[in-house]
Amino acid sequence: MKAKISILAGFLVGAVLLYFAFRNVDFAALAGIYSRVNPVYILPFSVAVLLEMLLRSARWRLLLNPSAPVRLWDVFRLQAAGLALNNVLPLRLGEVARATFGAGIFGIPMLTVLATIVVERALDTLVLFLLFAAAAYFGGITGGFMKYDEVLWVAFAGLIAAMGALVFADEIISHHWCSGFFARFPRVRAVFERVAMGVKGFHSFRSGALIFLFAAGQWLMDAVNYYLIGLAFGLQGTLDFFKCVALVFTGAVAASVPGMPGYFGNFEFTLTKVLYAWGVPKDVGFAYASYCHVLGYLLVTVVGVVFVYQMGQSLGKVWREFSGGGGAA
Repeated sequence: MKAKISILAGFLVGAVLLYFAFRNVDFAALAGIYSRVNPVYILPFSVAVLLEMLLRSARWRLLLNPSAPVRLWDVFRLQAAGLALNNVLPLRLGEVARATFGAGIFGIPMLTVLATIVVERALDTLVLFLLFAAAAYFGGITGGFMKYDEVLWVAFAGLIAAMGALVFADEIISHHWCSGFFARFPRVRAVFERVAMGVKGFHSFRSGALIFLFAAGQWLMDAVNYYLIGLAFGLQGTLDFFKCVALVFTGAVAASVPGMPGYFGNFEFTLTKVLYAWGVPKDVGFAYASYCHVLGYLLVTVVGVVFVYQMGQSLGKVWREFSGGGGAA
């Protein structure tokens, strides 16, 4: 029942935001805007999307390697499948499926794989915040989130502390302040040890630096795509690369709000508002946001679904197994 309520609430949020995004949009003008988009940028956009997925996979591989050596190709397939499942199924079931399939394929404990995914999400938040802060400073972007810069920096410090606790989980377990507790509860210690394996990639300076660089690279590739579509729409006079980084941050924040699969509504509403604040007419802003969203959504979903079926799974099997509907995958 809780899952059904969460799914319904997500669809309602997405539907409401879609309504506000579509409200007052001139559909005749919208069709005209789409017809003038330069299609030559679709190819470099597609290449950049695949590179972004490759950087995601390279980062995840470094997080998994301390537990068991894994092939980049296998990681790429699972990463793509997880993203596609997130796009078509509610409740971010793609992440759960990725962890479950990864544990089986790589022979790594489920908790360890889940820990690497949690680290991915925490690192994404840190990197996105740093990139946005740099873009706002060097690009002269004001207003919006920057009005709450003190709150954001406090949240950033909290994330750093949480990441530090994860990275040094081994040391925390063995510290004399905690050793007595874990000696009394060996099962709890075993859980912590498996979780700690998910962050051992940071124990090497080289590996930790590469994990951070791959995370930054993947989000910068997203910014490149926003810029490419800006060129396709003729917005080069309005959208520079710094603003495109800000749009990446904005889109990520929009996706963090519970919504329908693919976060339709959240994305269009938020980006249209930001673009309008920069002087882009609402019709053009909505066309730009929806074009970026649908193009990326289709590419990632098609690639990922191909890998889902290649692994002997199906959308129906994944839904039944991970939504509690029964049935084996």
